[in-house]
Amino acid sequence: MRRYRVRPAQPIRIIHSWDTAYKPNQINDPSVCTVWMETKFAYYLVDVWRDWVEYPHLKTAVKSLANKWNATAILIEDKASGQSLIQELRLTTTLPIVAIEPEGDKLIRMSSQSATIEAGNVYLPESSPWLSDYERELFVFPLSEHDDQVGSTSQFLKWVNNNKQQFAYKPVQGCGTAFKKRKGAW
Repeated sequence: MRRYRVRPAQPIRIIHSWDTAYKPNQINDPSVCTVWMETKFAYYLVDVWRDWVEYPHLKTAVKSLANKWNATAILIEDKASGQSLIQELRLTTTLPIVAIEPEGDKLIRMSSQSATIEAGNVYLPESSPWLSDYERELFVFPLSEHDDQVGSTSQFLKWVNNNKQQFAYKPVQGCGTAFKKRKGAW
């Protein structure tokens, strides 16, 4: 994965990806939110929230992070406590909640998104308090103790790749078919 020192100044979108858990016990997976900034060419992981909390605290965390990062979209896995969270937040807030129906297990989901990482389109910060835990889980997966950050990451990558922003690019002067036609290339 590539690294960045400074976050993008003007991201196109800020997307939160939630992988929630039912039980707050340390032996279970915690709930996780990865916060991503999207630019024209890459995705920057800018924050990770990870904790073992009960439902009321989870709901508060979603609202707090949405306020802190001005979320454009909040992806919530539509299973476990995520189902209740989606319903309640849609009913009681104007947050941009997107229900995500997971397909396959986490190994399949992450494997199907690995090309985006391999292409160099995913950036991690050079340093952050949460970075070592995130990297340990991601790089040891599927043998890591927990897989919640992996689930959140693959969920984001799938959604963003399926919901790309459209950009209008103007051809560079002197390139393309008009140039080839003038030069007699055809």
